[in-house]
Amino acid sequence: MQRSALAVSRHSTVDYGILQCVGHFRNAINLLTPGQQLLTLHREGRGLSPMGWEIADDDFDDISDELAQSARCELTPQGIVLAEMCLCLPERRTDLHLSRTGQIATAPLEVVLAAAPAETGLFGRLDRIVSQPADAEIRLMQQLFSDWLQGEFVDWSHVLGKGPGLTPGNDDTVLGMLLCAWFDRRIDVTRRPAFFAASRPLDELTTLISVNYLRFAARGIFATPLQRFAAALSGERPLSAAVSELQEIGHSSGTDTLLGIWSGARVINRLY
Repeated sequence: MQRSALAVSRHSTVDYGILQCVGHFRNAINLLTPGQQLLTLHREGRGLSPMGWEIADDDFDDISDELAQSARCELTPQGIVLAEMCLCLPERRTDLHLSRTGQIATAPLEVVLAAAPAETGLFGRLDRIVSQPADAEIRLMQQLFSDWLQGEFVDWSHVLGKGPGLTPGNDDTVLGMLLCAWFDRRIDVTRRPAFFAASRPLDELTTLISVNYLRFAARGIFATPLQRFAAALSGERPLSAAVSELQEIGHSSGTDTLLGIWSGARVINRLY
């Protein structure tokens, strides 16, 4: 039986072969290729990651049921083959390079975040963070980001991997800062050192999922929820709605990413 994915990231793996299920959740299934490349299946409406395929609700449920029975799953040039099903590729893949640019005004962002009581993974409520002196760890990340913007090689090894979840809180914060760098038209990321060049290998520091998001972000490639947030930063949609939407991601991942966007914007506006 042939079915078609709704969307597939242009950046997702083409490492064909047997897939191993390494994470099975209500809205996402993480698969590993023979070459240890991550491929993520996303339930319809939950966004598309750089390593992802977005698939319809019914198809997601069927695949989830088959995988629960330890069915053989394989990535082929035609698509993902599982039991009697072939989940085919769409005609076009989705490019997730961040194309929007602009400048982030710190004050309007702080007004919205000051009304956002959601909890970060490590530092308490976001509304309190933006309205009082920052925690020492937040200040450290801001300083490292500032050093990198000024052309220094920065070691993120003592920052990454801290916090709960599949994507630890500090990793999400660094991801948010990277979004700022790629979004802000005053920054030419290609003229800065490679973001993680002075750090230990990422797979020694944090989770498999986080490693992938960070590697793509360092190249200016971001999941669709962050693409939508960039649209709000560009004035294409209300910022308050975008903040609320991002807070819905994970237990605290979206809120930690917002912390990174706020931190990144503050640093950039101080320097430029």
